[in-house]
Amino acid sequence: MTIKENLKKTKRNATIARIVIFVIMIYLLMIVVKGFYFVTEGENISILLKLNEIMKWIIESTYFPPFSFVWDKIPSMLSDSENPFLLYKIIIPPVVVMFICSLYINDHRRVKDTFRRLKNTVKEEKELHSLRKEAGIHTVSKSATVDININNVENSDVSWHNTWWGRIVIGLSIALIAVIVGIK
Repeated sequence: MTIKENLKKTKRNATIARIVIFVIMIYLLMIVVKGFYFVTEGENISILLKLNEIMKWIIESTYFPPFSFVWDKIPSMLSDSENPFLLYKIIIPPVVVMFICSLYINDHRRVKDTFRRLKNTVKEEKELHSLRKEAGIHTVSKSATVDININNVENSDVSWHNTWWGRIVIGLSIALIAVIVGIK
């Protein structure tokens, strides 16, 4: 795969990863809002009453599909009798997915930096060639061309998800999420 093709592929993956991270951030914000709503419910202190009203307004304003499904699925709050593992069950899967998405974004940045370095190297070589020509130093015959096509350069860097450690990270992440969610 050429570096140009790899750049397009990693850009697509990074864009999808950014969208997934955005959705996860909304989900985590919804957890915080619902948590604050139930923690401040029934309080007599005016600041906490106002905070409860604001959280209630946010929930009511955003209670439409698909958000209504998420509002219903987020557990209201942990009581003393409930399992404290429930909080980890809510937070760990999105954090693991965000970590994997950040690896895709980092992969795109790495390929993009490699492409820029290669492009700058080619530009420098062209400038050096023109400087040599102006100085009267002819290292190449007049019939030779200096056209370099970056599109056909092979990418020797392996994406993180194609390495042994990347496959282990993905496998462990899937297993961790499956255990937390309760899939057997």
